[in-house]
Amino acid sequence: MVNDVAHATTHDARWAWLRAHTPVLRDTVYMNCGWQGPLSEDVAHAMHEWIDSELTLGPTSRPLLDARIALGARYRERAAALLGADADEIAITDNTTHGLNFVTAGLPIAPGDGVVTTGVEHPSGIVPAYYLRERRGATLHIVPLGADDSPGAIIERFAAVCDARTRLVIISGVSFSTGQRLPLAEIVALAHRASPQARVLVDGAQTAGHEPLDVHASGVDAYAIPMHKWLCGPGGLGALYVRHDRIAELEPAAVSGHAAASYDFNGNFTPERDSIQKFELTTVSGPLLAGGVTAIDQYLASGPLAVWDRVRALTALAGERFARIPGVTVTSAQGDSTRSGLFAFQAGDLDAQLLAAHLQFAARAVCRSVREFNAVRLSLHVYNTPDEIEAVAKAVEAALTHGIAPEAAAFVPNFARAVKET
Repeated sequence: MVNDVAHATTHDARWAWLRAHTPVLRDTVYMNCGWQGPLSEDVAHAMHEWIDSELTLGPTSRPLLDARIALGARYRERAAALLGADADEIAITDNTTHGLNFVTAGLPIAPGDGVVTTGVEHPSGIVPAYYLRERRGATLHIVPLGADDSPGAIIERFAAVCDARTRLVIISGVSFSTGQRLPLAEIVALAHRASPQARVLVDGAQTAGHEPLDVHASGVDAYAIPMHKWLCGPGGLGALYVRHDRIAELEPAAVSGHAAASYDFNGNFTPERDSIQKFELTTVSGPLLAGGVTAIDQYLASGPLAVWDRVRALTALAGERFARIPGVTVTSAQGDSTRSGLFAFQAGDLDAQLLAAHLQFAARAVCRSVREFNAVRLSLHVYNTPDEIEAVAKAVEAALTHGIAPEAAAFVPNFARAVKET
């Protein structure tokens, strides 16, 4: 697998094109798409073009208003193609967290109902689970997972807590902290066998634009994704998939006209039950939709399987290189069945937040820390190269030998606050 990265492949021209058309990569080693990915010129151009149209035509002129309605429909279609879903199963959201909350707030959870999640979830997943315990009286089960766990071991741990009272399972497709890919289809099947009322909700923040997705094949009940991470699209835009036969059971927590099947001003009202657009409120940004459509098309044109193979080959290469650094411990998943494009490591007793900031000085490498493991996380996307991995490895070796640059400390307070928000 490592040799596939080091030598020419049939997809090299595509990766080179992405590098050439993503301006930040000209002077920066960008390894942080797991937080927010860099915009390509094509995505930025689509957004600028829409803004220019609003400037010259006016945002509610008939031509642009019609175009925005069509663009919203196009966005749902492209998000559906990305996820392996139908367009009428897609709601437009602001981000992954927005979509997750639609489901956790809308699903009827009663006292004593079981909610299952894991110990490697992002706050956007585990905090809503805690609130279901605090507000609804749910019984919360947190499955402990380690980066080295096999799919079989993961399934055994879920089997130990999923039972007839299980109502909701909230998991990440790929963990933000360990980088491990969970056996989604197997977890879904297990949960559904344990309880006919069980619903599986997936935090897809680290999967969309990263690994090939097919929500219909997996049997998952709901799946939330962003545009701004591995898809390298605009921030402030996402999508939520809900299976056709699960839409009616979810109550919209925030409502607008989309949540009404009919109403008048004489007290007559019929709530919308069956349309997923009941979760959408009012105006959606045209520039964001334009950028989102382009970002999805850019990813699909690259080939989801080719992307997945490339990023996993890069993490395998990083694993081999960093394992040769005395004092470094790889903390992310490295098994063939669980590895993803997220690579994380500890460097001796160096503080990970300081080291991540230091790497911007020493190697112009943008990355982040994972507080839970005092680890630095590199998000290795298709545009990254073996030479960039080598440059970061050398910078880590130098930090272990000579210490962290004093200038890095000035970045940590603001950096730490930003990490908490993502």
